[in-house]
Amino acid sequence: MEMNLNSQHQDNRFLAFDYEQVLELLKHRVIFKGTSQLFHYSVDQLQAGIDLQLEAIGIGGQQSSNMNPLRTEVKQRVKESFDKKKDAFDPGKKLNKMKEAMAWLEWYKKVTLKEGGYYDSFKRSEYRGRDAVKSRQEIVKHQRILTRYWKTMVAEVEKMPQREETAFRTRWLYAGTNYRRMVEPLDIAEYYMKSGNTDYVNLGRSEHYKKLEEWRKEDNPSGSGNYRRKSVSLTEDSCFWAYVEEAIINSKRLREGSLEEKENAMAYLVKFGGNVMTMIWSYSVSSEIFQPQSSFMNWWQEYRQDILRCLSNFPLANYMDNEVYRSYA
Repeated sequence: MEMNLNSQHQDNRFLAFDYEQVLELLKHRVIFKGTSQLFHYSVDQLQAGIDLQLEAIGIGGQQSSNMNPLRTEVKQRVKESFDKKKDAFDPGKKLNKMKEAMAWLEWYKKVTLKEGGYYDSFKRSEYRGRDAVKSRQEIVKHQRILTRYWKTMVAEVEKMPQREETAFRTRWLYAGTNYRRMVEPLDIAEYYMKSGNTDYVNLGRSEHYKKLEEWRKEDNPSGSGNYRRKSVSLTEDSCFWAYVEEAIINSKRLREGSLEEKENAMAYLVKFGGNVMTMIWSYSVSSEIFQPQSSFMNWWQEYRQDILRCLSNFPLANYMDNEVYRSYA
């Protein structure tokens, strides 16, 4: 009789146990060491780990039948926390949600082609009436969604051990590269819309873009355009429009600046022209840069005579002046 009373008392003690206290103890143990480690646990491994941790904090052994209610409850509660934490960082699940935002930008890129391309349409849209402003606001919303997501992703990857970081980058870098090439031009447009802003690459560029580009170069050090025979739809260098904006600034200096400013401007334009020709020869720049209303074409039309006069052997000047670009696409 005494044994039955003790057994009943023990069962009641476990049934009334404070599960929150157990969970709090378990949260700080191995199964919750870090978000990235959650991907390495199966459900069975997780439950086995809970049994071991219950024993470690002095709450029975796996053979104790009296522990079943407690163990079942704790497993369920920890599994819910596990799933919640895993979903919070599950890149596959969130990446699917980002596809809608990217689809909006792809649509915008397509419908604005005849307006000089989506870079220039985005820059000028706030001056083109209510409908243009509304479209721009919608694009800005999706731009912000994508940027928040990828900033978080880059920050999380940088916290991972090297082996996990490499595996993650291999799986998700393609999507990150497409994001960078699609969205960064919009950031560049916003940057140069503010009067007086210069040198986006060194003064205005977000660190997460730099990191995504660095990883891309590490993943593909030789580049991808060696055997390409047609132009890309997204310019590979996501800073291209920043270089164009700086070419416009330097062309003004070439026309109106001091002797020193003109010398520095000529040096920049020579470098700019060489880089653009490399992109053209490798088909790594989108044909939309040659749309009549693009910033690139406006730069050439505005400063053509200055460039031809000061840089007669400028390969890009010859390419543009002979209108070879008409066959590029």
